[in-house]
Amino acid sequence: MHAQKRYLIFSNGYRGLHLDSITTKNEIYTVSPAGGMSPAGYWFDIDDTLISRFEPVIPLYIDGHHPVSTSMHRTKGRSIWSWTVTRFGWIGRSNWGFNDEPNEEGFRTRFENGKRCGERFLGSYSAQTDAADTLDMVCHSMGYSYALGFIEAVEPYVVLGKILILAPESPGVAGMDWNKFQEVWQYGSDRFEKGADITCRQDGIAPQCAVVGIDYLEPGKGGRLFIPKGAKKGFIRSHHLSYWDWFYGIRRGERGWFGR
Repeated sequence: MHAQKRYLIFSNGYRGLHLDSITTKNEIYTVSPAGGMSPAGYWFDIDDTLISRFEPVIPLYIDGHHPVSTSMHRTKGRSIWSWTVTRFGWIGRSNWGFNDEPNEEGFRTRFENGKRCGERFLGSYSAQTDAADTLDMVCHSMGYSYALGFIEAVEPYVVLGKILILAPESPGVAGMDWNKFQEVWQYGSDRFEKGADITCRQDGIAPQCAVVGIDYLEPGKGGRLFIPKGAKKGFIRSHHLSYWDWFYGIRRGERGWFGR
């Protein structure tokens, strides 16, 4: 008889320009696999914090890293142009200068690779029996589309627990019925919202809107949480997890707290 388990899956995004020519191998990593190729270090202390909140849990890491060509930026040159224009060329709340035209082909590439990773998870970790495992997920940036593909593959065989969506890349391209999860939170910039931060304080790496479907969440099941006032913000700072110190200040019982 298959003993029920609870998995906490971390789906990372782009891992740096030095790896731009590399595409994920759709492998599943533990915290310290042989060879030191794990994307675990991508998460700074966020993964450690969440693992402690979900214990007992089995943490696993999947790699949503893909070349810039699969993103809305499409090229490194376009990303540098966007950074220059939105950082120095504009004040106020202009939306001009952001590379936010959907790259549906690139999104689909990441989604399909996520499905392959999900199929590998089913074969390696989660036996397809009546005793379904529970799956919680954390995804960031490019890891959003990768996570969607992973979820599509595993959904029939697991209990969907909770999901934390951090600064998703191309959130308006696709989503799902998030009510299938016990709880859903999207964290990131407040672009298009009333009283939104000025252009140069927005996330320009992954210009954001609400992920498709989150507006239809049932009451009490989550929602969106924006980077708070006083936090470090900007084209890179609003996106890169090394600047998300504010995340640790959210306490149990407060809106946006994420844990078991």
